Amino acid sequence: MDLKEIAKVVLLAGGLLLGHAVQAESTVSPAVPYSERAKTAAIYGLGDSGPQGGKVYYVDDTGEHGLEAKAADEINSLSWSDAVTVAGAYGSGWHLPTKTELKVLYEHRNVVGGFAKDDYWSATEQDINSAWIQGFGNGDQDRYNKYSKLSVRAVRSF
Repeated sequence: MDLKEIAKVVLLAGGLLLGHAVQAESTVSPAVPYSERAKTAAIYGLGDSGPQGGKVYYVDDTGEHGLEAKAADEINSLSWSDAVTVAGAYGSGWHLPTKTELKVLYEHRNVVGGFAKDDYWSATEQDINSAWIQGFGNGDQDRYNKYSKLSVRAVRSF
């Protein structure tokens, strides 16, 4: 076989392989990474029931992560240290909200509902004797003595 004939065979074989590849591509779905196929994360919106049964009051752009709040306040007003303990007692990441989380909760209070026009504790301490609060009557944030008895609503990030 001379060089010209070898070149024809190589080109013919290459054409056949290319033809099969094009045909196979049209019959097989494109490869999807396992991480994308296994992705079953729920998408949440404001007011939805969250992963632990709270009301969603903040979600990021993906809708997969955010904050949920318990549907109701604690029955009794509590001191700050009792509020921290009670909010954390729900387990699974439930906690007394930070000053920032509580401000966002105030801004979306109508989505969650059930708030009194009272002051609510945050987990953010000002100093050894005081912690930050969020007024749900007037929207102000201030600091209160930790022995004061205020309203409490637990939150959780997801």
